[in-house]
Amino acid sequence: MANPRTSQGHVLVVVLVGLTAVVHGALLGLPGARPTWFLVVTSLVALAAVVLAGAGLAAGRVRFGGDAEDGWLVACAAVGALGVMSGFGLALTSVAGGGVLPWGIGALLVDALTVRIAVFTLRRVPSGQRGGQRG
Repeated sequence: MANPRTSQGHVLVVVLVGLTAVVHGALLGLPGARPTWFLVVTSLVALAAVVLAGAGLAAGRVRFGGDAEDGWLVACAAVGALGVMSGFGLALTSVAGGGVLPWGIGALLVDALTVRIAVFTLRRVPSGQRGGQRG
């Protein structure tokens, strides 16, 4: 029997999505040339992360229920996965260019952790539903 969901996973996801917005916003503000595809993807990730963090904070006092909660966690995982893709691409291009961009590696780590925690929280049985039965 799986353990019920607690608010701890949601709090971690909100914090990580907020960090994702900060890190990707910082990547946009760094001086230097960046590939156009990276600027577009990072802008989308930063904007989506701000929206998701806001939604998570707004619903913080009233727990999500059922599909709304699941949809929010899946959206957080998807934004994190898109951030991993852009962070990995930036890390590869910066290393190929002869340097390492610490913000790019930081973004990659934060995004990967966001995906992992969101999926882990999603896999838990929703509160009030024991034994994995939906009803």
